[in-house]
Amino acid sequence: MATIQAFNAIRAFIEAGWPDVAPQDCPLEWDNEPIKLPQPYGPAVPGADPPPNAWGRVLIDGDLWEQAGIGTGSPDTDRWEETGSLMLFVFAPVNSGSRLNRELLTAFAEMCRGQDIGGIEFQDIRFDPIGAKDDTGSWWSMHIVIDWKRG
Repeated sequence: MATIQAFNAIRAFIEAGWPDVAPQDCPLEWDNEPIKLPQPYGPAVPGADPPPNAWGRVLIDGDLWEQAGIGTGSPDTDRWEETGSLMLFVFAPVNSGSRLNRELLTAFAEMCRGQDIGGIEFQDIRFDPIGAKDDTGSWWSMHIVIDWKRG
């Protein structure tokens, strides 16, 4: 679990930037919050197949909170670092290919790459090319993992 300070800062950064960098509309789901999923395809375009829609699930995980400075004898004055992972799972309709997932994940990674947001630094980014269907069988997902550190 990430601390509330890390969670709030990362979420605010994503909510402020994602609508502007996403190559198409892609609503995001957060832990234990409702989301209105889009229809897999649509809206219909006269004379053409409807385009695939997508949505994402964001998870912010805390891995470790450790003492990073030379101990002064008081935990309140020592330097502590919190580390964790930011994961984005992008869902596109089953049998629509992986291009849309890759475009959205790449845009998200580019948004985060090299950013330092209020004491949180985004670090390594790992792309997992293995996809999986969701519980309904309608959506197929791929994901990325972005390491972060808060000093």
